[in-house]
Amino acid sequence: MRVLVTGATGLIGRHTLALLQAHGHAVRTFQRSPAPGVEYVAGDVRSDRAALCHAADGCAALVHLAGRGDVEESRHDPAGYAELNAGGALHALEAARAAGAVFVLASSQRVYPLKPGTCREADPPAPDSPYGYAKWVAEVWCRMASEQFDVPTRVLRFFSVYGPGQQANGGSGVVSIFVRAALDGRPLVVQSAGRRDFTDARDVARGILIAVEHAQREGGHHMFNIATGAGTTFGELADSIVRLADSTSPVELRLREAEGNDLVADTSHAREVLGFSTCVRLADGLERYIQWTRQNCS
Repeated sequence: MRVLVTGATGLIGRHTLALLQAHGHAVRTFQRSPAPGVEYVAGDVRSDRAALCHAADGCAALVHLAGRGDVEESRHDPAGYAELNAGGALHALEAARAAGAVFVLASSQRVYPLKPGTCREADPPAPDSPYGYAKWVAEVWCRMASEQFDVPTRVLRFFSVYGPGQQANGGSGVVSIFVRAALDGRPLVVQSAGRRDFTDARDVARGILIAVEHAQREGGHHMFNIATGAGTTFGELADSIVRLADSTSPVELRLREAEGNDLVADTSHAREVLGFSTCVRLADGLERYIQWTRQNCS
């Protein structure tokens, strides 16, 4: 099977490319700069629709990972986030439709509200940022493409993804921020008492592969949380990173967000329909990421 991947040089994209190739799939990428070792078509999902359709030609699946993911940045540039994260998704859907390909969208936990308990796919969306709203719009485009044009679509809502290749991005990427601080001997500053569902990028890539295969078998439109289903506080995350990194950094509590402001997935739907569950324990994933950071970010 030939698969087109947008956003292939990002954190999730790198792991997805490696997994697709390991399973014998031919991979083509579409983005502004090449991904080493794979077929590449140059273009921007925001504006180069003809090139995107050309890239999708002959592909059985299109995995759309291109986008921007900084929540705070989106509050300063809502139009830019809408153009890329929502408009780019619609362009990619049109390319999948023209190619007769199944479509997998990288969506986000940020379509859900911060709340105690777990997030279920059937919960009403309630984003708290332009980033979340743009992802929600992209999800609606997916449903439209399935209902109006019979494009098999899978919306995957990812939760706090981390792993080798991740760099701190503004205020996002807390695992990367904490690990760099621990390795530099700086304080790890905890600003929230809420919980997050930290998910290793290898598990996310496996969820993408399973979703592609499910879309080819079953068609239609489906939505899944791709996460561990386990909540971890930011304080617990910081303590684990300090311990695993053998760091002397202090953990400082400067809480701006109270308990109950959680984003933790209910993963039962993905488990029952896709047969998907995560394999990487948080401690193992953090240890691997710490080692990668030591080797690549010194």
